[in-house]
Amino acid sequence: MAFAKPEFTKGQVNRAGEILISKEPFDLERSLWASNVLANWRACHLYPINTFQALLRLKLKAIDPTALVAQRLKRSPSILSKLERFDGMKLARMQDIGGIRAVVSSMSKLRRIERAYRDASFKHKLVSSKNNVTEPKPDGYRGIHLIYRYSNPRAPDYEGLSIELQLRTSLQHAWATAVETMGTFLGQALKSGQGERDWREFFEVASASIALIEKSPPPPGFEHLSSYEIALSLTKIEKRLQVLNKLN
Repeated sequence: MAFAKPEFTKGQVNRAGEILISKEPFDLERSLWASNVLANWRACHLYPINTFQALLRLKLKAIDPTALVAQRLKRSPSILSKLERFDGMKLARMQDIGGIRAVVSSMSKLRRIERAYRDASFKHKLVSSKNNVTEPKPDGYRGIHLIYRYSNPRAPDYEGLSIELQLRTSLQHAWATAVETMGTFLGQALKSGQGERDWREFFEVASASIALIEKSPPPPGFEHLSSYEIALSLTKIEKRLQVLNKLN
């Protein structure tokens, strides 16, 4: 397989991002150029993704051979949406264009695969991390994100590209998939923390319920509720919204 190589400078990549979200009058030639730059920049991340996928599968053999491994390039509309949502965000600095995910069967295996990466001695640099299992997001999202800067002297064209590694349990993954599925079904950006308050509340309570099962911290606001109170709240809001029927 032939992998794309960067054809533009980071300055040009950033300029392309600015053009694609610009409110200025449409210019066909400029827009086509920017779209080509974005397409090339996305495609370049496939090479480091491939490297990280092979490494991830190797580590999982000793931890959870049945784990789900998936890879993805962030879709262009999602990239542009992120550029619009975050002031000062630059396309060349966006850290999650290339992503790879491991879904393991339990919390103990999640901790083991995280530790396997944090203790690793490879050349790729861990530049940032978020543990939304020990510190869940207010919307209920739970998972571990590790951002690496790719480094390989034998592939200098890809030096410095960022790869996001997501680590989840199967329950955390089911929650995130349900959020995305219902967001699509309802035509609401639930994944981005938008949409009807009732639906966002349901997924917050559902996340708190999963946290109880996994014996980990719940989202903010649920710390002092009993398991009975959380279960009762989940039952009531599920019946009101008919969540299971809609998911089916």
